[in-house]
Amino acid sequence: MRQIIGKGKILLIDGPACVTLHSGAVRAFGAPIKIGEQVIVRMGKRIPFEAMEDSQIEMLLGNSASYLIIDEDPIPQSWKEAVGAILSSDKGTEIIMVLGGIDSGKTSFCIYLANTALSLGRNVSLIDGDLGQSDVGPPGTVGLSIIKKPIIDPFNLKPDHIIFIGVTSPYIAVKSIIEGLVNLKTRALEMGSNFVIINTDGWIEGAGAAEYKLSLIKAVKPRFIVAIQSNSELKPIMESLSGLEAGILKVDVPKNIKKRDRETRKIIRELSYKKYLKDGKIRSYPLSWITVDGNLELKGRNDQFLKKRLEEIVGNKIIYCENTESQIILVLKSGLTLSDEENANLNAEFKKPIKILHEGDEKGLLVSLEDNERRFLGIGTIRCIDYDRSVLKVYTNADGPVSRIHVGRIRLDEKGNEVEVILKSQ
Repeated sequence: MRQIIGKGKILLIDGPACVTLHSGAVRAFGAPIKIGEQVIVRMGKRIPFEAMEDSQIEMLLGNSASYLIIDEDPIPQSWKEAVGAILSSDKGTEIIMVLGGIDSGKTSFCIYLANTALSLGRNVSLIDGDLGQSDVGPPGTVGLSIIKKPIIDPFNLKPDHIIFIGVTSPYIAVKSIIEGLVNLKTRALEMGSNFVIINTDGWIEGAGAAEYKLSLIKAVKPRFIVAIQSNSELKPIMESLSGLEAGILKVDVPKNIKKRDRETRKIIRELSYKKYLKDGKIRSYPLSWITVDGNLELKGRNDQFLKKRLEEIVGNKIIYCENTESQIILVLKSGLTLSDEENANLNAEFKKPIKILHEGDEKGLLVSLEDNERRFLGIGTIRCIDYDRSVLKVYTNADGPVSRIHVGRIRLDEKGNEVEVILKSQ
């Protein structure tokens, strides 16, 4: 359908939708839209299109999509003032960290800041630290993209570096996230960026959240911290930052921000999994050729002598066992368990911890495939482990020689839908 937007009016579109500018001049988050350019508005996303002059737009609206024309500027005045303060600073390289709760507008602020900085000739990069709603990279990762031109949706950016964390909730992997974001900041600077924007997750409630954000800020050392809040929800975090050298800029949550329920957020993650698994195929990796670590650690050394000893205690329940320096890994046939007596006998017989797995436990787990320098090649999902041949089978589109497979705690089905996130290690 065609829609005319008068100069100064704002067209808010909730996806899924496709928007094409036919005439006039329109921009989104400061990025100009070209005549004939198609802009995809993803499901669960809202994009404000601001008419700089009388304009005509073609809209294709999908199921559950909607639109609204408003008069109010989609960019709050407090955002403009904060961006102005950041860009007027003459400190050389700028590191900006954005804090806020779920659906507070963090990503929109990052886009607006990036586009404004880019228009002033800054070498801009965006680091995405939101595991659950990641735009730069698949869910369960932190990612970096060097921005070369104005952006409307960072989901369309090509990641320059990705670090796999393997979970969608930050409280499970605080240390890994902090290390990953510091690593990406270093990479951004090495690649020539002098304006690094770091988007963070929406975990802001509870003592753990304040401690995590404080540790992250101390490690990253941002020049500016942008705090997006509607009331005083960031107060515990802000109070923990007293004494730091960073400039703290408090800004408002936009009035027309889109709120998403848990199911919508899950659907957005699933669309991202599918994007990064597109055109995959099942590949086989001999366990003896690669390092398998993370939520599942196997060397592929089935100890037949140890297996006979174990079978004397638990019977014909074992399909695989491995004796490592720190523990014994025991894989039971699918559906079988050990009795309390069998567990007690095992613990009495062996002087090291026994880790018990079950055949099929690995199915669907999300993994990162990496080269011998631990560079990210792509994600995949485990289809199975052939314990007889000591071969790991993974569905992936990752290309190139794989040296390491890091196993996460996210489980997907074969269609790329999220089944569960495992809170405890396998």
